Amino acid sequence: MRLSFRSVALFAVPVLILALALACGGSAKTSLVGSEAPTGTAAIILTDAPSDLWSSVEVVVTQVTLRNKADHTKEVVAFSGTSAKVNLVDLDSVGELLATAALPVGTYDGLRVTIDPASLTLVKADGTAVPASQVHVQGSSVMVELSADLVVAAGSNNAVQLDFDLGHPLFIVQLPNGDWAVNLQVKHRPNAASLAAMVLRHRRGTVASVGTASFVLHTAAGNDLTIHTDTGTWYWNADTKAAGTFAGLAAGKNVLAALRMQADGSLWAVRVWYGVAALPEFTPEGHVLGVDLRTGTISVTTTAGMPRPVVIDADTTFTYGGTTLGTGTAFLANVWAGFKVQLDVKDPLAVPMHARSLDIQRAVDGGIIKAATATGFTYQHPWAGDRPHAFASPFTWWYLGYPGITSTSTSAFVAAVTGNGDVLSAGASDLQWNTTTRAWDAATAIFLPVDLPTGTISTSYNAGQLAYTFTGASGRPQTITVTLNTTVGMQPSVLELNRQTGMMSAVPLALSAWPTKLVAPAKAKVAVVPKPNGDFAAYAVVLFTGF
Repeated sequence: MRLSFRSVALFAVPVLILALALACGGSAKTSLVGSEAPTGTAAIILTDAPSDLWSSVEVVVTQVTLRNKADHTKEVVAFSGTSAKVNLVDLDSVGELLATAALPVGTYDGLRVTIDPASLTLVKADGTAVPASQVHVQGSSVMVELSADLVVAAGSNNAVQLDFDLGHPLFIVQLPNGDWAVNLQVKHRPNAASLAAMVLRHRRGTVASVGTASFVLHTAAGNDLTIHTDTGTWYWNADTKAAGTFAGLAAGKNVLAALRMQADGSLWAVRVWYGVAALPEFTPEGHVLGVDLRTGTISVTTTAGMPRPVVIDADTTFTYGGTTLGTGTAFLANVWAGFKVQLDVKDPLAVPMHARSLDIQRAVDGGIIKAATATGFTYQHPWAGDRPHAFASPFTWWYLGYPGITSTSTSAFVAAVTGNGDVLSAGASDLQWNTTTRAWDAATAIFLPVDLPTGTISTSYNAGQLAYTFTGASGRPQTITVTLNTTVGMQPSVLELNRQTGMMSAVPLALSAWPTKLVAPAKAKVAVVPKPNGDFAAYAVVLFTGF
């Protein structure tokens, strides 16, 4: 699953992917074997997508371990530290290279991710920080079962991807008293082929040593990365403010490197900025936070996740997939928040910077689906204006969490976009440029769960469904029938938040407990997705006890 959008106000879906690309080499100090055992090299990478609900969700990842299949009491430490603070909202289609590590040869069937609960901070989209006293982290560690064993052999190349699903309805839940409960939602998603195409977030640090066609970067987080270079690597000497060369690299110099990872796990430099003096806070790759058509300015994220203004001039060229789309500010109407871009600026030290070129690496849209017809659909944007998209050929749609269960039927998609009062349809799409109509067509559409207001179960769960009543925006109560899929592997997440004598616990409810727990008039909250037959299916259910 890779979603990318900033305009979905009901649900945004940041995704954390830890990709462990393994190759032969090195020795390991682990909890399983001694340093004499053969090992492979693991690169731990984090990625996610932006969110409209939160401007910052920061957390320190303190440890990542792999569980030995033959003995579940033994876990190999792939990463351990206290400096890996990550803003889950800041990344999108960009990999955060957390660290590299050595792993012993063996078979692993689970992966544990551990965070520091005290480090978790929440800042709403409007900039309001949630007081720490109102944030309750329900567990700091989660074990993720791997759907396929990870076999580490000498010289093998493997990858493991995990979705750290920040947008899951159970990840961050607002309680009836206004506090927020945080429950880690992580799942395994095999997708090894994506590593070679993944854009890695820029790494900052100093040069530890220089080889014939590579250098070792000592990162700001304290890790050493071997980075290969070739004739396609671009260099910039920040001291002379001019194009640089590989020969300009030397031990001790400051470096900012844009990286790619090959299928064999090796790291290669695409662009390298270096200098004796500290480098300015500039990276040409980022995510568009906003577009001001009046001033011809776009706002793009920096390495620190802060907005950076970039001026579009009359001679700025726009490209996508190697095709020139247009020149100057006139094309800005086709760019909006959520796009992933790479900039070539005229002067990286200018304030503000002016773009020489802007390459659109990923075009996206999302929000409430206002209307759907036989030829396309429209995303509703109250402030930016509605944006219609024709169906691309091919067009594929699915439900969040089930990318393997896809459909190419546009008629079924249109039938699902119905809505019922305050229950609307929401989605997110990857776009592709139509050279004939000169517009963005929708190549995909993913139905997102719509989080309904807190309400009550008005008819107890029975035969796979229940009735849910809530007060909508109109101030009137609305009741809908919600179905709960009982198929193993496709069941909705059902969680009971229980508060007793000032303490709070989060307990997942198994299918067998639904008939006795999901009963009227229990206080609850549901997130639903629409079905082509007009029904609404539960994506998640939260039951509140003791509130």
